[in-house]
Amino acid sequence: MEPIGSVLSSRKFRRAAVRTEPSFFYERIPMLRRLGVEPSAVVRGSGLLFAFLQQEEICGRCKGYDLCGKQGDAKGMYDRLEVYQGEITVRTGFCGPYREWLERRRLKELEAFSGKTEADRRYTFENFPEEQKRRFPELYRAAVELAERAAPEIPMKGLYIFGPPGVGKTHLLLAVVNRLEERRIPVIFVRAEMIFDRLRSRIASGQDVEPILDTYCRVPVLAIDEFAQERPSDFTLEKMFRIINARFSAGRPTLFTSNYPPPEIYSRAPRELEPLVDVLRSRIVQMNRHGQLNGEDARLQQIDWLGPKEDPHG
Repeated sequence: MEPIGSVLSSRKFRRAAVRTEPSFFYERIPMLRRLGVEPSAVVRGSGLLFAFLQQEEICGRCKGYDLCGKQGDAKGMYDRLEVYQGEITVRTGFCGPYREWLERRRLKELEAFSGKTEADRRYTFENFPEEQKRRFPELYRAAVELAERAAPEIPMKGLYIFGPPGVGKTHLLLAVVNRLEERRIPVIFVRAEMIFDRLRSRIASGQDVEPILDTYCRVPVLAIDEFAQERPSDFTLEKMFRIINARFSAGRPTLFTSNYPPPEIYSRAPRELEPLVDVLRSRIVQMNRHGQLNGEDARLQQIDWLGPKEDPHG
């Protein structure tokens, strides 16, 4: 069989286009025989079949969506041959390289809403403290499971990790985030206070806050560090409730770290805000699995003391 490229660019192709002999297509598109397409249907569908062969020639040289050889609206699209009631049809959809390009762009856009730093990439499941793995195996397994299973449009519970400072809460949260990024699952890591700082900055400059709120509501996985650490107010509680309620309703997994167990979330809120706090707590309890980490503050064990090597507590 001649390569399709040589056929498409040759006089033979132009002659075949006039004759529309079924054998020409049966030879180059084996699926026609597998699907039992009759010769008369091949003749009637010859226009679609020629276009399909041209597409295969272009796509066979694909070097990515940025260098797509198709023109206009056809760029990034792919026609799949189908047979309906014996007749040849096509179903058009986005090609794989275009979907990959779109996902890369989407992940890049999410970086603008993230509070994750380059240094945060070092936190993984592999270097999570072995002692904490042994002491809290169920919480550790739940974090690994979420990191491996979470995917867009698949509803699942999130994870609420609470405990005192320095016991590995943020490390475990970032381990989940970093694994999701390895799997190319859209995820945002952000510290709670940063959300409100960004919103206030947009308001102060006269810009719309909806793009920020909408992104936190819709990203497939959201990880909020230091949750409920900020001072509760009408502004902070209303905006946080909007994000959490939207994610709760859609079943999108949300991860939290906090110094507070769920019953104590926003316990310092003014009395007039208690009804909103109660609803917020209820949502968080329902949408998550919950686990506590405790132990000694690892940061205090790494103090770089200057001066005489004496017991700092002595």
